[in-house]
Amino acid sequence: ITLKDPEASSADEPKKWLDLNSLKPNVAWALQSKAPPLPNWFPSLKSIRSSAIYNPAEAPYFPSQIDATARFSSEVMGDLEIQPLFQTKQRKTSVMVQATRGTTASLLAKFSFGGRRFLEYVKSSCIIKLPFSSSVGAVKIEPSFDFVRSNPKCLIEAITSSGRTKAILNMQWQDPTLSVVHALDSRNTIAPEISLHTAKIMYRWNMHLDSGSINTLVDPTEAIHVTWVDKSMNGRWITNFSLPLRGTTVKALAANVRLRRQFSF
Repeated sequence: ITLKDPEASSADEPKKWLDLNSLKPNVAWALQSKAPPLPNWFPSLKSIRSSAIYNPAEAPYFPSQIDATARFSSEVMGDLEIQPLFQTKQRKTSVMVQATRGTTASLLAKFSFGGRRFLEYVKSSCIIKLPFSSSVGAVKIEPSFDFVRSNPKCLIEAITSSGRTKAILNMQWQDPTLSVVHALDSRNTIAPEISLHTAKIMYRWNMHLDSGSINTLVDPTEAIHVTWVDKSMNGRWITNFSLPLRGTTVKALAANVRLRRQFSF
């Protein structure tokens, strides 16, 4: 549901504040095991989860998306997660495989059946701890490559010993960025970011509430975006507020407010 400032109305074509054209309902159903499903036959299988999403706009008679997740764990091999996904409209099946070894190393790969490429995406992650350094506690290196878009990327994070501050160098091919994330306290986190290509600066402020969160993104050359998530008993309310900072007319500077309601059964 979108609330927006309407243009000048006329008797032939009246404008309304409330626009229901963006109202696109969908239904999601999920089933998850609470204990290892096959403890005697397959003890390394720890959990299974499956879900289906029904979107009438994409597939009126069948679920638009069906996915599942199987988690395996063993002391020798570590943790392994396999996520098959089937999209009805695109008639495409993809499988996401992620292997982790503790909290210091991981490898992720996405395979596609029916797409242009068999291997679509690959990413690895490694955390190097520095116990002898008083200022930097750990360094995280995360290279990745998107074969569909031919887009390489490498993420380097330096985390302080206290864990409250980290510097992130995102060396993506199109627009590399440098950001600093600092936790002011247990609820508030600020993160200024600068583009190394265009010198554009953006500011992020995330606030954690008892019943949700407020995330603010300030782009001095474009707009201010605020997302407020308020959790309730059977779901949550999501409010998106956007205020443009470009333009000289009232129409160009009109704010946009979107309100969504998610239900959990």
